[in-house]
Amino acid sequence: MKKIFFVLLPFLILSCQSNETQKITIQNLYEIELPKSLSKADNLHEDASLQYQNLFSEFYTIVIHEPSDSFDELIATDPMLADNYTADLNGYSEILKDNLMATIKDGKFSAFENTTINGLKAKQMNVSGTVDNIGVYYEFAFVKGKNQYYQIVSWTESKRKDDHSKSMQNIIASFKELNRSKKKMP
Repeated sequence: MKKIFFVLLPFLILSCQSNETQKITIQNLYEIELPKSLSKADNLHEDASLQYQNLFSEFYTIVIHEPSDSFDELIATDPMLADNYTADLNGYSEILKDNLMATIKDGKFSAFENTTINGLKAKQMNVSGTVDNIGVYYEFAFVKGKNQYYQIVSWTESKRKDDHSKSMQNIIASFKELNRSKKKMP
């Protein structure tokens, strides 16, 4: 009986840890809760302000933010983009989805789900397909903040989707923009 306990102990410890979270704050701009099993990374995406991973379980999360006025200006000054995209959350999410469609082989894209994440307008979708001959599964959220657009992206191998999809959804739901209060007029 003792042998069984000692064999199962590491699995029990790992399963208990998987429910624990850590709150991460980035540049006093936003905060997000991640599983404690994820650790900081620096090589997942060059534009990401947050990068966390668990190499053992093939689970990754990034957040990219960019000023909304930069995107709006890009659409306003490029006639080709203006013909296809709007300078709002719909246009932002559509242009990113179109770029993903070009990079994910045999991609299966869900329809956008319009939602609200902690008071912010958002669009969510999931994607499965192949990247570098590896089956992958992604959960995306595109969020419109006060002055920023945010991309929250989590991914794993397709075969681990069931292991991580609930955590991916929890990560997205935990996103909060900080300092959103408007200045009072004198």
